[in-house]
Amino acid sequence: MVKKLCMVGMVAAMAAAPAAFAGSMPAGAVAGYVTMSEIDVEAFGKDDGNGFGLKGWASLNGPWFVHGEYQTTSLDDLGGDLESLRLGGGFTGDMGSGMMWMAKAEYVDFGSDADESGFGVHGGLMFGVGQPLSGFATIGYLMLGGDDVDVDGIEFDVGAKYSFTKEWAGFADYRAFMGGTDPDVGDFEVTDIRIGAAYSFY
Repeated sequence: MVKKLCMVGMVAAMAAAPAAFAGSMPAGAVAGYVTMSEIDVEAFGKDDGNGFGLKGWASLNGPWFVHGEYQTTSLDDLGGDLESLRLGGGFTGDMGSGMMWMAKAEYVDFGSDADESGFGVHGGLMFGVGQPLSGFATIGYLMLGGDDVDVDGIEFDVGAKYSFTKEWAGFADYRAFMGGTDPDVGDFEVTDIRIGAAYSFY
């Protein structure tokens, strides 16, 4: 049960959105990152670990996009490789003054070490669109189920991206997932700090 909760937490807070450079939206992007994570489960205590991930998105017609992500994280004390796969899509809208809004939905599968899967919805804002330095903030809700326990809760993600060239950028973000379980084993909170590099294509 602990492994299942850890797996859920490591991937639940993820929300990604396209970012622009030089006033034009790219057709898509791919990114790789490292993550430093901590999980605090009321019934079991704290643990932390490091991992890595790959993610990407591609534009469809107009404002629509699809996205995918794979992440694996190893916990220091509990052990095991926690794998997750996320697939979804959404759309964006221009708000003017370098701001855009986004909304997305996704399916989440938590792999062999934690038999959990479900859906999430997210919404948020992007700032500084068209500038080398941009940022974003999102909030969402995840509903996940497994053989032994169901998990749901709120997630948020805030981050920044700096574009060194039109194609290449570095980014960092902080995300947190806060929720409860059914049957009840106490509340939990998972935090992640992710740092990586992204390549946009046009």
